[in-house]
Amino acid sequence: MRVRLALWFAFLPVGTSACVPTFDDNLPLIDKPTLLAIEAEPAEAAPGKEVQLSALVGTPEPKGAAPALRWGLCVARKPLTELGPVNTLCIQAPNPSEKGIIDLGSGATVTATLPMDACRLFGPSLPEPMNGEPAGRPVDPDPTGGFYQPVSATLPDSSVTSMGSVRIFCPPSGLDQEQAAAFNGSYRNNQSPSIDQLSARIDAGESLPIPDEPETLSVAPNQVLHLEAAWHTCPHSAVCGDGVCGAGEDKSNCVEDCSTPKGCTGAEDYAWFDPDSRAVQTRHESIRISWFSTAGHFENAVTGRDEAEYDQTATEDLWTAPATPGDLRVWAVIRDSRGGQSSRTFRITVR
Repeated sequence: MRVRLALWFAFLPVGTSACVPTFDDNLPLIDKPTLLAIEAEPAEAAPGKEVQLSALVGTPEPKGAAPALRWGLCVARKPLTELGPVNTLCIQAPNPSEKGIIDLGSGATVTATLPMDACRLFGPSLPEPMNGEPAGRPVDPDPTGGFYQPVSATLPDSSVTSMGSVRIFCPPSGLDQEQAAAFNGSYRNNQSPSIDQLSARIDAGESLPIPDEPETLSVAPNQVLHLEAAWHTCPHSAVCGDGVCGAGEDKSNCVEDCSTPKGCTGAEDYAWFDPDSRAVQTRHESIRISWFSTAGHFENAVTGRDEAEYDQTATEDLWTAPATPGDLRVWAVIRDSRGGQSSRTFRITVR
């Protein structure tokens, strides 16, 4: 089976190094049906909760319909003798003979329920012994303190299975009562980021919003465009009435924001337990944009802002139009460092 290890957010164990699969962002030209992103709503959920999984599939035909995918939810913990980051069963389509993958059905969107023991299978809780092996050790968090439930998506009539993940809410281990209270009072589940506006300009010209479909952006052959993706500015302090259920806010003190809790769709602040200082700190998400198109050339496959640039809410890339007139499509996939993602797409006519 040809396998693409895609969409999996890297697990970088604290204090150790590891060889892990990461999303392949070096393929911006879409010349065949390609899975570009797996979006989860909500972006982070506790064990036992439902999430909706949606696939973004890029096709070489600008008006082509996205094919339905076959989905699987992996519940197989990695054996101690296996060197990879996940059990090899997770990197394949569901199979009735394999109990390690739950068949979620087919379609562009499916619903999955995170297993009740997800924090034991893929998180910081001590796992149960299996197959006569010792109990093993818990999974190390990623750099943001997160843990992830593996999911798989297979294109129809294809042997290519791509991996995605859903962030599981698993409280950090090893906290004392005071630390746990500080973390639980500050941490809010991740909200997927979104692109508020896409715009384009030519050289030093005026930057104009890119029209939504069915309208298209018209450019000349070999034209160079400055493409910009912008996202929401997130608050750095909790203010009741701002639409964000922030740190320290809940239904008891801010019903307006927390009756149906929502996060911010930009670079969010989040609580993080520093295992070295043994203290709860505030960190900021980084944001990156992956660019794809059916024709033309991007200067960079990925652009974005790192954690120190959390107050910068836009990023640019250069795109060169093809020499041949015709219609094409562009995708911009936005991701934050805690596993949330969403996308925007638009059409360009070269004439």
